Amino acid sequence: MSKLSASHSGINSSYGVVIVGSGYGGGVAASRMARAGQKVCVFERGKELQAGEYPNTIVEAAKQAQFDLPAKHIGSETGLFDIRVNDDINVVLGCGLGGTSLINANVSIMADPRVFEDECWPQSIRDEAASVSSQLLDPAASIQTTGDSNLLQQGFQRAISMLKPVQYPAQGEELAKMQAHKKSASFMSEKFCRTPINVTFEDGLNHVGVEQTACTLCGDCVSGCNYGAKNTTLMNYLPDASNHGAEIYTEISVTRVAKSGDRWRVYYQPVSSGRGKFDAPEMFVFADKVVLAAGTLGSTEILLRSKQAGLNVSAQLGKNFTGNGDVLAFGYNNDEEIDGIGFGHHKVGEYPAVGPCITSVIDARAKVDLDEGFILEEGSMPGALSSVLPGFLSSTAKVFGEDSDTGFIDKLQEQARVLDSAIRGAYHGAVNNTQTYLVMAHDGSDGKMELKDDRLRVDWKKVGEKPIFKKIEGKIKQSAKALGGTYIPNPIWNEMFDNRLVTVHPLGGCSLSDSAEAGVVNHKCQVFSGDSGDAVHEGLYVCDGAIIPRSLGANPLLTISALAERCCSLIAKDNGWDEGYSETSRPSAEASKAELGIQFTEQMTGYFSTQETEDYQQGEIKGKAEHSDFTFTITVISDNLESMLNNELHAAKMMGTVVAPVLSDQPLTVTDGKFNLFVKDPDEVGARRMLYQMKLTAENGDVWTMQGFKQVHDDKGFDLWDDTTTLFITLYKGDGVESDVYGKGILKILPADFAKQMTTMQARNETSKKQALQAIAQFGRFFAGVLYESYSGPFAPFELYNPDLPKRLKRSLKVGAATEYETVTEDGVNILLTRYQGGTKGPVILSHGLGVSSKIFSLDTIDTNLLEFLYANDYDVWLLDYRASIELPAANSQFTADDIANYDYPAAVAKVLAETQAESLQMVVHCFGASTFVMAMLAGLKGVRSAVVSQVATHLKAPLLSSLKAGLYLPSTLEAIGVDSLTAYVDTHANWMEHLYDNALRFYPIEFEEHSNSPVDRRITFMYGQLWELDQLNTATHETLHELFGVANISCFEQLAAMLRVGHVVDSMGKDVYMPHLDRLAIPISFIHGAENAAFIPESTKLTYDALTAKNGELYTRHVIPKYGHIDCIFGKNAATDVYPFILQHLEETL
Repeated sequence: MSKLSASHSGINSSYGVVIVGSGYGGGVAASRMARAGQKVCVFERGKELQAGEYPNTIVEAAKQAQFDLPAKHIGSETGLFDIRVNDDINVVLGCGLGGTSLINANVSIMADPRVFEDECWPQSIRDEAASVSSQLLDPAASIQTTGDSNLLQQGFQRAISMLKPVQYPAQGEELAKMQAHKKSASFMSEKFCRTPINVTFEDGLNHVGVEQTACTLCGDCVSGCNYGAKNTTLMNYLPDASNHGAEIYTEISVTRVAKSGDRWRVYYQPVSSGRGKFDAPEMFVFADKVVLAAGTLGSTEILLRSKQAGLNVSAQLGKNFTGNGDVLAFGYNNDEEIDGIGFGHHKVGEYPAVGPCITSVIDARAKVDLDEGFILEEGSMPGALSSVLPGFLSSTAKVFGEDSDTGFIDKLQEQARVLDSAIRGAYHGAVNNTQTYLVMAHDGSDGKMELKDDRLRVDWKKVGEKPIFKKIEGKIKQSAKALGGTYIPNPIWNEMFDNRLVTVHPLGGCSLSDSAEAGVVNHKCQVFSGDSGDAVHEGLYVCDGAIIPRSLGANPLLTISALAERCCSLIAKDNGWDEGYSETSRPSAEASKAELGIQFTEQMTGYFSTQETEDYQQGEIKGKAEHSDFTFTITVISDNLESMLNNELHAAKMMGTVVAPVLSDQPLTVTDGKFNLFVKDPDEVGARRMLYQMKLTAENGDVWTMQGFKQVHDDKGFDLWDDTTTLFITLYKGDGVESDVYGKGILKILPADFAKQMTTMQARNETSKKQALQAIAQFGRFFAGVLYESYSGPFAPFELYNPDLPKRLKRSLKVGAATEYETVTEDGVNILLTRYQGGTKGPVILSHGLGVSSKIFSLDTIDTNLLEFLYANDYDVWLLDYRASIELPAANSQFTADDIANYDYPAAVAKVLAETQAESLQMVVHCFGASTFVMAMLAGLKGVRSAVVSQVATHLKAPLLSSLKAGLYLPSTLEAIGVDSLTAYVDTHANWMEHLYDNALRFYPIEFEEHSNSPVDRRITFMYGQLWELDQLNTATHETLHELFGVANISCFEQLAAMLRVGHVVDSMGKDVYMPHLDRLAIPISFIHGAENAAFIPESTKLTYDALTAKNGELYTRHVIPKYGHIDCIFGKNAATDVYPFILQHLEETL
């Protein structure tokens, strides 16, 4: 069976109907409201357990037990066995999806119709009950009607149709405990019968599409059915609700409800999320209608707390509590085998069949006085307790037991059986001969529930001393006597323990009545809105055992279910909804398998200001001065850990609360939250962001959206703590970020809160403790690994391009179709010209540097590249790939700068002029392309009327390190040892020598803030010097460096080194053949230089500018671009606004 419950992250801010609880009342309501087409949300405090997950050992059972003591709570709040300890009567409840139906015996018996004649019931229910008949003393009888059908009859019929109660099959395996009970009935002269139980005895797909297996007769019904044979609401009503679109959420504890105009707010806390460690406020959802079905204690507690918070309800709230006359007792060490211990962890067939927990009753309800009647049922004890039963029962028998037979031989036999149990265990001897009894009767229904220190307590002084319980004791003794057993009462029902009772069938507290003077809800289950009269709170209902105003004297599940069916029919009728009733349904689609996930709860606090909409720090400063606090406590939930860690776009979800008095004087609820872990910052290389976005809803319905990010980046100093604990937030009014900014600020995690956060880390959807630990460890390794990558500087793991992966998707360029012109130079080398004709201006040739290609001008990773910029301004753009282009085969050969100057540029200029019929053209040249271009001009190149020269021209000045490399003749040394080229390209297929080379470059000196974990980046820096300010590249560009940079030959490096040594261009032999002809550069030239250029310092173009101005006059301009380096002037993320306008200006002025 697929799980029905959904992740808390899916909880919306508003629903048509919110149902609290998932037992018989809540299950019915969920199914019927969903069938009526409403948007239904079910909140259940417990967990969803599947067949096979229920406890079958004492250790597992202990883990599933929770005790609510007068002074404190012990155990998990979601423990299956919810034991409420009070001074007068203890209550045992089921906690889980399915409520108490998970741990009861699922006995479906109609209450004696005389119960409904009591004037405590509303008149309409009394009238309807009068026309519903059954063979009163036969629990198995089908319900018949006299006269027309009515809502109560319909309710019983629908409940029976869904729950499928049947008797234990007559042809089934003989059950010892049933036969023994039959013997007791005969001895007592009372009626014996098999009772209807909600158990399936056939394998197959049930009426709502759930696969069930036949009962194995294991006897473990009351510790949860591990075979899926018991028809709990988890097998019928709840799947039906899910089939019709109901959203079901477990581990949600509803605390109270409150009016919100004509709607309701339902306040809740996620259980086990760790929010309590931060003392986080309640969350809430809005609802048109609320159905409280949290059980007798749960619904009463919610209304009592709501009343304390201001909701006007009847003064009868909490009254008329009844334990349904429940009595638990044992017939120990009988003279015959009972086989009444469930199998627990033992295999089916290892011991004789136990049968379903309860299969037969002694029905003694047909007394003249209704309150004198009772039902006595046999039962089984769960196998999970088998290991402690021999010691418990023998010791209890010694203290409280009363043997029903005497005689020396009988005594010896009894002691032998006790010894047998002690030695061989509960499935032998005295324990195996023990009958378990559960009695239901009438106890006066005058108990009271109230809140003490915000915790529900049951107050019912001296209830255990009521005469009915002494009478019941006598009857149980008779039953035990029939079997020769020792009567053992409830061990705490004695004077030593103030005659404390135990009930598994608590009822009342929100009693049905015709008016508020006598009850809490009317016959439609609507909550009265005062202490008197019949006015009600529209849209607020109670629909579970709490509404039953008196003891039933029988198992109450069928009556509760029938009343819930009746209530839902009335809700639908009153609102004009089509009930959509049908007995059958099927899941709309196969539920996907739950993946291993993780969650944690985080609290951050700080300040924001509505008076600041641009600067985060100013928002924090102003917010602090304005006392504008902002604190959130959110739970991050990932239901797919693998996707969260391996796909940065896979968002985890968030839910929680925000306390921000400027927004609302009450806490706001967070829904629709999204959290992305370690997303690469698109604008800052090497930086990652943790992204937060959440919808904030105030109690009055106002909505805001908060966006935030944590910036993870290694700056100077120890900043890891600040980076990972500082959130920069932006607030928007409304649902979404389309509106104007409402405010900005900064939040931080306090160290104490961080320590708490670490304790809230937990796995989700795990199948074992081991898997849970592995999930947490996997998350921890990933988190630590990313931080190591981000903060370990030059020793961070390399990010290598993997050529085996699919190629990245490139955006389309914002230009027209290209035309390529292959051109052969005078020395026989093929070069390439690519034309993009955006207009008639120009033509203009764009020429790249060494070890790259013309792609530097057409890169798609920035919003607008230089090609697109000029094309959009109507230029006829020609991209030149000369012989040094890594896109051409010639790049792998040896050539010099002179070859490019003397052959490539003349060929390119001639080709463009020929194709365009222009008299002259313009040039935009960069780096090595710029040096070789000015060399070509100095060598006599004609046809160029103006140029933009980027980073270097006739004069070359490098930083100290590059000058040292040139002075030490490093290129010549490399050539001497056989290295004829250097490449910046490297990928995952690199061999060991390449890895050695890359790791050696970790020690190559680079400014701290320019470190990255790209080996291509490091190679480029070694070959050319630092070519950019890292802040000027976006992440996408940095990740495509392997596409842009490649091979460069040693001959070119040698000539560049020679130029650096003398400070200006020379030929490959070191001769000064170019500088004497500066007059040939008497054309308008604009120099562009990055102020932070670490390849050729800005003095390079300053020397050229000064020399040319002195020689040729005022033909030249020069622009030093602040905060830019070298090639980032060409493909920096903001070059289109910071650099390109200077290029365009010069081209426009020299058209």
